[in-house]
Amino acid sequence: MAISVATRLLLLLAAAVALTVPVSAWRRPMRVTVYVQEYLGNGSETTEKVLVRGPGPVNYHRNIYPPNNFFGDTLVMDDLVTESLDNTSAPVGRVYGTYMLSSMSRPVYVVSFTLQLTTGRYNGSTIVMGGIDERLAVVDHAVIGGTGAFLGAQGHVLSKLVHAYSPTHVVMELDVYASVPVPWTQAEKEAPTSPFIIDH
Repeated sequence: MAISVATRLLLLLAAAVALTVPVSAWRRPMRVTVYVQEYLGNGSETTEKVLVRGPGPVNYHRNIYPPNNFFGDTLVMDDLVTESLDNTSAPVGRVYGTYMLSSMSRPVYVVSFTLQLTTGRYNGSTIVMGGIDERLAVVDHAVIGGTGAFLGAQGHVLSKLVHAYSPTHVVMELDVYASVPVPWTQAEKEAPTSPFIIDH
């Protein structure tokens, strides 16, 4: 059955309108800033430990610190997250993840970590992040997802060293810039599905 010229024009107009609606109409921004208390070294308070000893060779770059300077060294983290850089400030969650020395000659780590918030309006929500860490003053990682209030999150996170209590206790600031899908209305949830979408 042929489609009339008027119908074609209406379809083209609808497509043009859909393409010109700004992304913000479907997503809303979210911003979170927290502080990660990292305890390094081999003491009882250590929250970052070697998970896998890499096969090498040794990476001699000046920004890679022995003994975790073998190519492939992988560390696991379970760091306390607080509301301010003060290590006695209120805890708001934990950061769990891994980072692996992924260059034989440069200070490049591949990182994957999840921020779990345990208090306040985002209690129980997580933000999943990953990318590379080249030991720069400010490191930019991708926000690749989340749960709870951050379900479907996209964006990026800036991390930087903001304080060193000692060589084995440093504080990193995580500044998360993300957006999440706007929740569907009840009417949208109850709308009939397209006849072209068939569940198997």
